[in-house]
Amino acid sequence: MASETKTARWKLIAGYTAFSVVAFILCLMLTFPYDAVRTRIVTEAAAQGLAVRIGSLRPGLFGVTATNVRVSKPPTPLGADSVAALARGEAGGLGPAELGEAVTFDSVALRPALFPPGLVVNAKAMGGTVHVAVGGLSATSLDVDVSGLQAGGGNLPAYTGVDMEGLLNAKVSLTAPGALVRGQAADWSQATGTVALDTQGLTIKGGTAAIPMGGGPAMPMTLPRMLLGDLKGDFQFDKGMGTVRTLDLKSEDLEGTGSGTVKLGKRLEYSELGLDVRLKFEQAFQQRLGPLAIAVNMLPQDRDNPGYRGGRLTGMVSSPRFGPKR
Repeated sequence: MASETKTARWKLIAGYTAFSVVAFILCLMLTFPYDAVRTRIVTEAAAQGLAVRIGSLRPGLFGVTATNVRVSKPPTPLGADSVAALARGEAGGLGPAELGEAVTFDSVALRPALFPPGLVVNAKAMGGTVHVAVGGLSATSLDVDVSGLQAGGGNLPAYTGVDMEGLLNAKVSLTAPGALVRGQAADWSQATGTVALDTQGLTIKGGTAAIPMGGGPAMPMTLPRMLLGDLKGDFQFDKGMGTVRTLDLKSEDLEGTGSGTVKLGKRLEYSELGLDVRLKFEQAFQQRLGPLAIAVNMLPQDRDNPGYRGGRLTGMVSSPRFGPKR
């Protein structure tokens, strides 16, 4: 009789194992240093000129997951009190005027990587995903895979000032001197690798943009509906200097090609553009441009193909300028 009522050994093992797993998860959730992680993320971002607001933090698979993450570029550097408020999960009474318009991520998962040592970030935003891996022993490698972002998703229209639709994809693979895991700053101005851009069905539905007029100061103009279509770009970088291998744009409204260089900066947003662009505008599209047609007509005809007009894209990636080709 005793042998019939005695609990089977495998059931005891399974029960103790389940209890141990549940106890570990509860202990992790109760003791995880959320405040320390939030403070580190916010202060590191502030050092790079960014404001980060995090809705909530929770343990993830071998790392931590943040939800409702908003990243913005303040017009002026944040003070210590403002950074401390963001680190506590508070806005500190700051709004878009002080923090800037934000790009919103539904979730951001961070975990350490071992081979090579570094950090892996997986984010969900604007209907798509962003995968970032950074690290290395003797140098710093940066791999970014952006897939299926919706141009009109999240807060992107408010961030850019342009109402758009379409899909955005990109791949970045760069290696720069300096090993972050050893406390050495990566020198992206000497990076080597590739950058590829791919948009599908990109359409400008409205909004405003600063358009240079005859080489003078850029003037804000209302944008008409514009079909940009598919943009394919492929850049090759060697010690910081990038050359265009492919840069093509094609839609029902216009066609375009590009050539030239991109000089990387120590911070990627400060990279310098030097691109010659050739554009062909369909007649029906030109007729609905309105005042913007004045800027189009200022572009000189391309010498090799009179059907196209030539422009030049200069400035930095964070603040590009477009004007007539000289």
